[in-house]
Amino acid sequence: MVSANATINGSDLLKANIKSVAILPIESFDALLSNNVRLSIMNALSNGPMTVTALSRRLNMLKGVVHRHVKILEDFGWIRQLSDEEVRNIGLSREANRIYYVPSAFVYLGFRIDSDERGIRIVVPTNYGAFVDLRGRRFILFTPTLTTHECRNTCLIHDSCLEWVKRIGKQYHVSIDEEDAARALMQLYTQLVIREFRVSLINNVMLLDSPRLNLILMKQLNLAL
Repeated sequence: MVSANATINGSDLLKANIKSVAILPIESFDALLSNNVRLSIMNALSNGPMTVTALSRRLNMLKGVVHRHVKILEDFGWIRQLSDEEVRNIGLSREANRIYYVPSAFVYLGFRIDSDERGIRIVVPTNYGAFVDLRGRRFILFTPTLTTHECRNTCLIHDSCLEWVKRIGKQYHVSIDEEDAARALMQLYTQLVIREFRVSLINNVMLLDSPRLNLILMKQLNLAL
């Protein structure tokens, strides 16, 4: 988790306990891309916590429509609700029991599960990724069919960002061959996450927490009892 008592350009995201990296199924990326409203919501939430009412005003859309897309993003792991403690720490208003939403992570990577006669493999492809650009207060997404931003051609501090990513890569023995800072950042996190997966699998630490599996387990336990 990342937690800090600081803000960037007025954003309250760093005061929330947001995960550094979320690894989502490829299907989550498909759900995000299936409607431009969802991308607009992710961009809006990159500015800081917002309620459905605030989002609807920002996007100039009906509250009910925005709420439906917010729930889809929440179900697919892109965003989450702030806890009461986080709301207090940030100093947001709790008038009328307001519910605030934030991105669930600062960096997102996609994964898929492949299976054959030899078993099951978890694959983290290099062409699915996204991150919250705190400096620019925007959401940058990469998929095989869509890129929402090209840092190299539009950002004034692109070269310094790219230099930083390559320096971190060298520090952790990760080879970076991308020349666009955003793509280089995705390459860095992908390689580091794959390395962490290997460690977890070796140590048998990989766990699943699924409402569907939990429900089946409870039925199994009731049957056993």
